[in-house]
Amino acid sequence: MRSILLGFGGSIAAVALAACAGSTGSFTPGGSLAGSVRAIPGADYSVRAFSYHIMPLRTERKRAPSAGLRYPDDLTNYGGPMMGSEVSHNIYVNCRTKNQDCWGAPEQFQTKLTGSSFAGLLKQYTGTGPGSFTFGEGTAVTYPVYAGTALYENDLMQILHGVASSLKKTGYANLYHIFLPKGTDTCFDFSRDCYSPDKPAVSDFCAYHAVVRFSDIGVVVYSVEPYQDIKGCLTKKSAGASELTNSTISTLAHETFESITDPGFRLAWYNYVGGEVADECEFFVSSVALGGTVYNTQPMYSNKYHACATRP
Repeated sequence: MRSILLGFGGSIAAVALAACAGSTGSFTPGGSLAGSVRAIPGADYSVRAFSYHIMPLRTERKRAPSAGLRYPDDLTNYGGPMMGSEVSHNIYVNCRTKNQDCWGAPEQFQTKLTGSSFAGLLKQYTGTGPGSFTFGEGTAVTYPVYAGTALYENDLMQILHGVASSLKKTGYANLYHIFLPKGTDTCFDFSRDCYSPDKPAVSDFCAYHAVVRFSDIGVVVYSVEPYQDIKGCLTKKSAGASELTNSTISTLAHETFESITDPGFRLAWYNYVGGEVADECEFFVSSVALGGTVYNTQPMYSNKYHACATRP
């Protein structure tokens, strides 16, 4: 376990962010949102590009049918980058025990996922086996929260940059997960997309995955995982795991599988009606046995079965 203390005034010289109210957003400087770039005095790097995809609340939604397609839910490969192999690095923000405890036991799930039949489902998209996706380490981070309740993109990117720079592990072979503790909200600076269970009227997502290109360390793929044991995001306990752990790992699986199959900046595996590999199945729950532990988690979409599944 590593520990990092970060403060304000850190590392972002210019941040280019999406002004998108939908479930996805992306922006590269020089585009129509060039006026949204902000400078932070004294910083020494910049964000050159940023793309994200949010996971909506786990509430029922209606989908329009795709006419003329035999399997309208199947994903299409649009040629964007993928993660044929990856190492997951967890970032634990402001947890009192400075480890995974504030979110149950995500590390155990990640370790057991490696080599499992659940991870084997990815082969149809990546062409690589289930042993290609592994867990690296957890890093505890202490970071001041503005007004005591919320972290914004500048904050999260300072945290991400600090840890990725320290580990010296970037690019499409590394995946960072930023875990936020109970009571910490997060919103996008230039849209109305928020995780804010204390303000339900403006809370519309559970988590998101993203990719950023920093000027000094290059591409970093990551997800933001707020506290999931709340209405609209939770997954009930199973015989082997608590409600907190299952809520955490179901969303973590969602963002991990999507980061692997469609990390950005261009679309890889995607369905223009249903979204990404996990979006199409986020309203279902399956029991999955991994390494002797039974978890409740959402399944993932399989082009092979043309349905949601938990194995190849």
